[in-house]
Amino acid sequence: MVATLKTQLSSLGFLRLGLIGLSLLSMLLPIFEWVVIQFSGQIAERSVLGFSAQLIAPVMAPVLIVVILLDIFMAKIRTADDPKGVGIFYKTVSRIETMLIAVMMAFWVPFFIYFI
Repeated sequence: MVATLKTQLSSLGFLRLGLIGLSLLSMLLPIFEWVVIQFSGQIAERSVLGFSAQLIAPVMAPVLIVVILLDIFMAKIRTADDPKGVGIFYKTVSRIETMLIAVMMAFWVPFFIYFI
C-alpha cells in the first residue's frame, strides 16, 4: 500500500506536487497562526508567522488557483491527445486538482468576502 502510494505520488511529478503542496500550505498557515494565537496569545505582526499568514498566504492563494486552472487546462489537452493511454492519468490529475480548487475556494472565499 505504501509503495503504491509513493509510486502514484511520484508519477504526478515534482512541479505538480510542489503546486499542490504550496496550495495546502497557503491554507494551513492561517490555521496554524490561529492555533498559536489561541495557545500563546497575540503574536507580533512583524513575526515570520504573522507576516506569512496575514500577507503572503492571502496573496498567494489566487495566484495558485490560476496556476492550478492552467494545469487543469493542459491536462485536458493531453487527455484529448490520447484518451485511452496517458489520457487516463491526466484525467485523474485534473480531478485531483479540481477537488483542490474546490477546497481552496471554500477556504479563501469567506476570507476575501469578510476583508474586502
